[in-house]
Amino acid sequence: MMLNKLKTTYNKLPLPVKASFWFMFAEIINKGISFISTPIFTRLLSKSDYGYNSVYNSWATILSIIATLQLSTGVFNKAMIKYEDARKEYTSSMLVITTLITLLNMTAVIILYPCLEKIIGLPISYIYILYINILFSSAASFWMARERFSYNYKSVVSVTVVTNILAVALSLLLVIENDSDKVFYRLLGNLIVHVVVYGVIFVKVIIEGKRLINVEYWKYSILFNLPLVPHYLSQQVLNQSDRIMILNMCGSSDAAVYSLAYQLAILMQLVLNAIHATFMPWTFQKLKKGQNKDIGLRSLQIEVIIGVLCLTFSLFAPELILILGGKDYSVAVYIVPPVSMSVLLMTIYSFFGNIQFYYEKTTFVMAASIITAFLNVALNYVFIDKYGFIAAGYTTLFCYIVYSAIHYTFMIRVCRELNVENPYNGKLMFLIAILFSLISISISFLYEFVIIRYIVILVLALAVCIWISKNKDILKKSTEVQ
Repeated sequence: MMLNKLKTTYNKLPLPVKASFWFMFAEIINKGISFISTPIFTRLLSKSDYGYNSVYNSWATILSIIATLQLSTGVFNKAMIKYEDARKEYTSSMLVITTLITLLNMTAVIILYPCLEKIIGLPISYIYILYINILFSSAASFWMARERFSYNYKSVVSVTVVTNILAVALSLLLVIENDSDKVFYRLLGNLIVHVVVYGVIFVKVIIEGKRLINVEYWKYSILFNLPLVPHYLSQQVLNQSDRIMILNMCGSSDAAVYSLAYQLAILMQLVLNAIHATFMPWTFQKLKKGQNKDIGLRSLQIEVIIGVLCLTFSLFAPELILILGGKDYSVAVYIVPPVSMSVLLMTIYSFFGNIQFYYEKTTFVMAASIITAFLNVALNYVFIDKYGFIAAGYTTLFCYIVYSAIHYTFMIRVCRELNVENPYNGKLMFLIAILFSLISISISFLYEFVIIRYIVILVLALAVCIWISKNKDILKKSTEVQ
């Protein structure tokens, strides 16, 4: 009976809601596979190997922005409306120009590799794998973006989940079967699956579109996205530079420890991304209606929810790190508190950024990203050298505080220029973030005292339960905001 009701309710849902649900489901499954496979790979790979694998992923994220100009993201949805009657033709044309840019970028990096080797810190064989992966993954990115725009969730969910499972399975098999250079075989397994699956999609996109060259499409898309590349790059420098600098300054083993702690932050970001995907369009609708106060109330609720989640990860960091990596990675627990709280600050700056995006003030967004990226690199250079790789967690947290503050300042300026009401109580939001951060960091001093830590956990849990029981009316009213 219950199943029939659920099925009936599901069938009545609008197509966009169904699509959003399944896209989030696919992301959860994929991240879950990654999370489950992490303890296996940390035990099959040495700490040094795991460090190189993590740094490879960091460089792959950064270099893919340069190699593709992110043409499947920022401009693509705009183009799906602008070229509504030629979506397949546009997609095939963009795949061709992206392939050409990637090949040129790959050629340049390989030629200059003797000069870049010390900076990148990876064997050239990894670079070949990296760029081949970008070539085929670009086809999948364009195809999935087009399918998402049309809410064709079944095909996207099927391909992403199956590809991820096959890639992890083949990588695991190759790592077990080979004793030398296990990182290479870990990456090779992933590449083989992508070449096979995404290769089919590559051909499909080209055949369906039938348009290989279109100067109008190319000019429009490149001119639109090129100014955003510094923003995309700066964001990734802020997210990835820690591991790259730790590899060069401390070694691959320390990079591995730091990367394992960062896996928990990635898991928390999954929740944040799912919330943000819904909150952003809701915010735009409220801004259009002039219902700014509702935005402020909802943002505080979301901030507290994310704060509690991040604090929970800090409270149970020793147990989580033991599961993910074992005793060899035990020192990673001290990185979890600042890195987890960085996710809370990401939540805050995304709220402020929504206002800037709504009013199309993207120059401010780019400026905030560039300033913070340079600050992060400078602080890492000073404090990693002085205090070791654990300092990178705290420089990251500090930079996200600065990032959020800059976004808030720019948002206030936008609101004043356009004479619109600021929906956020900035002082209260930063106060909540600082309070959570102080509690989280303080907990790290109790990691060696298990009994005391569990007493603190029980006290905090009891305090939350008491607060909820005494504020039921407030919570009930807050959920009525539409």
